[in-house]
Amino acid sequence: MADKARVCIRRAESYEPSVVEAAVGAAVEALGGWGAFVRPGDRVLVKPNCISATPADQHAQTHPAVILEVCRQLLDFGARPFVGDSPAWSSLEANLGKLGILPDLARLGVPVVSFNRPVHTDNPRGHVFRRLTVDRAALEADAIVNLPKLKAHRQLLMTVVIKNMFGCVNGRRKAWWHVKAGSYENYFANMLVDVFEMLRPAVNIVDAIVAMEGKGPVNGTPRPMGLVMASTDGPALERVVAHVVGVKPGQLRTLHAARELGVGTPWLEQIEVDGPPLDELRVTDFDLPRLIPIGFSIPRFVKGSFRQAWMTRLADKAQASECV
Repeated sequence: MADKARVCIRRAESYEPSVVEAAVGAAVEALGGWGAFVRPGDRVLVKPNCISATPADQHAQTHPAVILEVCRQLLDFGARPFVGDSPAWSSLEANLGKLGILPDLARLGVPVVSFNRPVHTDNPRGHVFRRLTVDRAALEADAIVNLPKLKAHRQLLMTVVIKNMFGCVNGRRKAWWHVKAGSYENYFANMLVDVFEMLRPAVNIVDAIVAMEGKGPVNGTPRPMGLVMASTDGPALERVVAHVVGVKPGQLRTLHAARELGVGTPWLEQIEVDGPPLDELRVTDFDLPRLIPIGFSIPRFVKGSFRQAWMTRLADKAQASECV
């Protein structure tokens, strides 16, 4: 049998910078160090989960301490990181501003790049979608570091590694995928896996120091987990996360799609875990949401598009006033 996929788990009981530095550094080092993923001088997209203009203590977005630490380590290695995303609500600048991270990124010299340059391009590794539209900044990056937040999700049960790369699809195109998703079984999850496989992050680092359970991905309840989890194999990492929170792989659409399409290593017996024994980490009472439909109706799509444009305008004005 081929070598097992490797997932590294390190404990981190808080977002104190020294704690995050140690956990992220140890997880990356166990995977071979930054030199295994990037080269000095590379432009590296740091892709957090920036879903809405919510503060860090709501835990709907990747925590600023994790984003900053990854950027610092990349800079120390000699890479050129930039933070990019296309949020579901509001703008990237407003969402990062709500996290209070913009001044720190500016001091580090790390650019913030909003995804507003969609490119319809071939997807040679695609299993279902041979062409996809994603942002040019993601396509042109020398490497991608995927920084998802572990969260419950009312449409997909959970959002972790694979779903986070959907942020490289621009703006309202996300909503259009939801419109199309209602007609076909696992259509949406197949698309998510194909987007992930197209962009293929060099490494995935999950912020599970405090997760979100319940009515995620925005309005759930913070759930301390005390973990940083990393792997170069996204489906393998997602499978381990699912095991830790008590989700069967058949329940999680993204894992089911990865298995069906042969992407990554979504089989627990083929994964080597470097870190505490999984039995010590498992939780039996993680609050999972009651699922609602993935698909949007056309009226909801139109209404949501206008609402998104209006909320983005208001958030950007508020962010601008805070910077005066």
